[in-house]
Amino acid sequence: MSSVSPSIRAKFDSMPPELQQAVLALDVKLETMGDLMSCLERIIAQDEKK
Repeated sequence: MSSVSPSIRAKFDSMPPELQQAVLALDVKLETMGDLMSCLERIIAQDEKK
């Protein structure tokens, strides 16, 4: 189950809902901006493979 740390919650909440769902679907624990950026890079890489 994914979780988002309160320290980055505002940044996460500012993203489009579709992107939030894509990040949460990765089933990750987001504690830092680096964690969030890594997830976004994974989503981009997956999208480029399609």
